[in-house]
Amino acid sequence: MKQKKQFKILTKLVAVILCLCLMFTGCITGAAFFVRPATSDLEKRKLTEFPKFTMATFLNGQYFSDISIWYSDTYPMRDSLMNLSQEMKNVYGVRQKTMMVGTKKEADKIPTKKKKTKKVEPVPVPEDYSFDEDMQNQILSNLYVKNGAAYSMYYFVQDSADLYINAMNRFAKRLKGTSKVYSLLIPNNSIVLPDDELKKLGGSDMKQAINYYYKNYKNVTGIDDYSYIEKAKDQYLYFRTDHHWTALGAYQAYKAFCKEKGWKPEELDSFETNRFEPFLGTAYDQLRLPEMEANPDYVDAYIPHATNDMVYWDENGNETNYNVIADVSDWSEGSGYYCFIGGDNPLSVIKNPTKEKGKSVLLIKESFGNSFAPFLVDHYKTVYIADFRCLTMNIVDFCKENKIDDVIFENNISIIGSTQVASTYDQLSRAGE
Repeated sequence: MKQKKQFKILTKLVAVILCLCLMFTGCITGAAFFVRPATSDLEKRKLTEFPKFTMATFLNGQYFSDISIWYSDTYPMRDSLMNLSQEMKNVYGVRQKTMMVGTKKEADKIPTKKKKTKKVEPVPVPEDYSFDEDMQNQILSNLYVKNGAAYSMYYFVQDSADLYINAMNRFAKRLKGTSKVYSLLIPNNSIVLPDDELKKLGGSDMKQAINYYYKNYKNVTGIDDYSYIEKAKDQYLYFRTDHHWTALGAYQAYKAFCKEKGWKPEELDSFETNRFEPFLGTAYDQLRLPEMEANPDYVDAYIPHATNDMVYWDENGNETNYNVIADVSDWSEGSGYYCFIGGDNPLSVIKNPTKEKGKSVLLIKESFGNSFAPFLVDHYKTVYIADFRCLTMNIVDFCKENKIDDVIFENNISIIGSTQVASTYDQLSRAGE
């Protein structure tokens, strides 16, 4: 009887201790809920921010979905745990031929027919917001790794698409009578994967998505670079260790643009070519896979026939004479892509000395446009290049003052999933408002 009573007391004591442990764990977990990393040094990107509450996202469930994505992307000691995991795999020789990196997103269904786009209000751009971090995050947060190569998956989001379309249409309306507007949307490197493999991975159809954008443009001409890239996808169009396309990939878009303009493209073998190797890019920086290091990329750059001279202005307004294709052979192994147009600057100008008269073009771009810009030099009297991520001038006023004939908006298809892109376009186009 006494033993039975002692057992009951012991049972209650254990229950109390367990309860206290759970309460303590809950307190610690609750305290850590908001004590989470904001950036990843390992992945060189800004992590998902805690979503801003709006009644619209609350009612449609998007707010809770965004919290879930934030929670999984910002767990405490994230970089340390990822490094430890990778080191353990390296020590014990654990290798996966394929793997997914990052948080899988839920894609919206892509409308197959032209429709009236939803009016979505632009999101204000924070003054201290880093476009580089946000836009790189759009691409590098969902990687499919196969045999030492990283492929960026694409997930269509209806609201982001409509926001971008509306911004482009407003831009074109403001440029009507001044410049002809073109849109060049670049597919991710996952385009080179077999169709059945892509379908299994659950990403959105990039061709359908690009067609959706192009069908809903008004006074904006979409450039069908997808078809050219698809036909040549067995070639070296994208890097294995970096999210960018190669100059050969950019050349396919150049041919598509020439077709739209009615021009004969310059033959690839007619260019003087510089090669920079080895090259280990952004995906390698994130993953640090031995397979990538053992099989690095190389960067081929094609020097325009007309000139290799250019001028650019940095964010402080300093003017620098530079080369369209610079020699970066003495730079680090991660710097190969910087050979194109001096990297990302607010404004660059390339003047073609072989043309006394001719038209001008403004390329509004992010980093994918760096390897595309050199191909424009031989066709225009003046090539203006503006990186909208660090631009402050009014584009509409600039086009009018400089009598710009053509304006090309170039963006990777994942990057425009950032609402900051459309919002910035709206800011840069508001002439006299």
